[in-house]
Amino acid sequence: MIEKFLTYMRDCGWDVVMNEEQTVFLPEPMKSRYKKYPESWLSFISVVKSMESGDEKVWFLCADDYDIQGDKAWQWNEWELLGLEAAGNDAVWKDNIKRFWDEHLPIVLSLESGYAYYAISMRDNTIVSGGEPEFEACKTVADSFEDFMKKVIKREIRL
Repeated sequence: MIEKFLTYMRDCGWDVVMNEEQTVFLPEPMKSRYKKYPESWLSFISVVKSMESGDEKVWFLCADDYDIQGDKAWQWNEWELLGLEAAGNDAVWKDNIKRFWDEHLPIVLSLESGYAYYAISMRDNTIVSGGEPEFEACKTVADSFEDFMKKVIKREIRL
């Protein structure tokens, strides 16, 4: 399924860079925050080093993106950081934001029409979608990462 998905995305003008090592290294903060990752997503990030739309407004987060070291224009948890900043000194609001992102692993970030994302729900491995102004208000769009890829190919989900 991954090869079919990558071929489709390339045909749609996406820039896909393959991970020659085909290994996954997720930094320690990721391992301690999120415990169980879907196998199909781990397989995806083991073969894909980076993947972004031709206009660079939408991109998949791959293994290197989760490393908090280095100079990056956007952090993997950018939308969480924006929410925490907006919450200011409101401790309850901040706790709600942190709790939400503890249960949702961002996998795609978008600037296409405002800040938006796709994430894996760590509760049941479904894929959810959300965006600004309230990032934590999300909806389920696919039953799994594999289902997500299939729906993108069928154009039921538009990236």
